[in-house]
Amino acid sequence: MHTLYAAANPLEAEILRAYLAEHGIRAQLLGAGLWSGLGELPADNWPRLMLDDDSQLAPARELLRRYEHRRHAGASWVCACGERSPVHFEICWSCGHERPA
Repeated sequence: MHTLYAAANPLEAEILRAYLAEHGIRAQLLGAGLWSGLGELPADNWPRLMLDDDSQLAPARELLRRYEHRRHAGASWVCACGERSPVHFEICWSCGHERPA
């Protein structure tokens, strides 16, 4: 298995695992239980996403690159209903329509 991503915390790791799963990429979350010992244990305790199938490395990295870009962008998008949503929202907070490509 290949370490794909070291998340900031277990919540972010689980969100990303689900995000990848929505796109047909299976990954496991390892080390989430060790995260609580961060700073106390002499080890690298970041929660990690591990790919089940290393042949999916390229598409997984591309999805995570997009996630990082949205995470750090302060931009927003405008839905067809006219409401503005943060760029990291996949659907409109107001009407539930998907963000345009």
